[in-house]
Amino acid sequence: MKKFFEKAKLDYKFKKAGEGHTLADDSSTASRQQATTSATAIRTTPSSDAQRAGQAALERFSVHEKNAVKKPKSATASWKHSGQGGTSQSNSGTGAALNLSQLKREVRQELAYQEACHQRDLQREVQSTAEPTHVECSTVRSQEGVYFSCPVCPITVLKSELDAHMSECLSKQYPDEPLTTSCSMIHTLNKDKEKVKACIDLICRYLDNICKNPEEEKYRKVKQSNKIFQERVVPIKGATEFLLACGFEDKVLPVEADSAEKFYVLPKERSDCEQLNVYKEILTSSEALKAKLDRCLKVYKPSSQARHFEVPWDFFNKTAEEVKSEQMARTEEVEKNSQLRTRAMREAEKRPSKTYRFTLVRIRLPDGIILQGTFYSREKLRDVFEFIRQSLVSDWQPFLLFEAGRQLKDENATLVDLGLVPAALVNFKWDPDVMKEIAAAQGRVDENVFLKPEVLCRVQDLS
Repeated sequence: MKKFFEKAKLDYKFKKAGEGHTLADDSSTASRQQATTSATAIRTTPSSDAQRAGQAALERFSVHEKNAVKKPKSATASWKHSGQGGTSQSNSGTGAALNLSQLKREVRQELAYQEACHQRDLQREVQSTAEPTHVECSTVRSQEGVYFSCPVCPITVLKSELDAHMSECLSKQYPDEPLTTSCSMIHTLNKDKEKVKACIDLICRYLDNICKNPEEEKYRKVKQSNKIFQERVVPIKGATEFLLACGFEDKVLPVEADSAEKFYVLPKERSDCEQLNVYKEILTSSEALKAKLDRCLKVYKPSSQARHFEVPWDFFNKTAEEVKSEQMARTEEVEKNSQLRTRAMREAEKRPSKTYRFTLVRIRLPDGIILQGTFYSREKLRDVFEFIRQSLVSDWQPFLLFEAGRQLKDENATLVDLGLVPAALVNFKWDPDVMKEIAAAQGRVDENVFLKPEVLCRVQDLS
């Protein structure tokens, strides 16, 4: 019996020492350290099954500990009277307990590592889904900025330069058409619509007073230093130009014996009530001149960079009206969150975390040629179809568009609802049913003719 326990103790020591090696091998320790380091370096996140297995192992260890504590006294007594063998078993039991504690500690560390990896993966997933998956930033400059066509002159300018350009164009046009140009300046060059309305109401009141009291001189004079005039009329671009276009004259008139003031004075011969009503009607019925978004048509050669975009900041900038509407939407959302609603109701009213004013759409033809155009994010899919159709030789022929493996069918859907913001690459394909009909009628059909010559001559490298 003594030899049996000595042999068991020796076997335990050998197993605890690890893998065997020759005594002359100096690299054994280094190899074990290297193996441990490499194993740690290539550690990967365990699967969910492995995590559940770890939890089950912990539970089994805890059960074994309880059973060891509740071991029958008779069994303990039988080992006590075994002399040296009892000592050996006691030492072996202590080693097993230490080994069990170490194993439990390693399992807990492994579970903690798995949890950390899981949290890191979740964070990466959130970051990757914050932007559309088809948008990748690179050194490719997809677009210098958003361009608009000036409604006054046939020039295309950047969005950031549009206001200054239109102000210059209207100022040059004013001497030739003072009345209509000044009305356009009031409605176009001023962004605050409430201030514009207050200014127009005050000018209309001036004209109404003149029509009601054509013989009284005081109604035909507007004091330039008047507080209301300074607050409502002077800050509005084009307002004083409109008064001058109506016939008002800029004069300096004596107020007291030793002082004078500036006035806008309407001569009596220009105070025809019928004519003033026409001026007022033109002022109130005029609308702001709308600059048209330039598609900035570009044609690129086949390139592996087709899915790489770098959109300008104009795609993200918002107007004052958009900021106000977004603030109102957030206020409504806060109020709704204070109410009891179902999960389906919350999901239906969920809004995107980011909004974009514009989007860059690329259309890849079967031969690899790429069309590129700029659109409002709220434009319809049919606008993209029309943009493509204008560049095709067979503009009458039906075609299909695909994006990320799905066909884009609903032409009334907005680009933001389809997820084509702030940039997207769609694939072009002729309608196969129509192509079969054409082939049956003509005998053959050339499927590789797409763009008009004047469009194809603009092809350039995407680099």
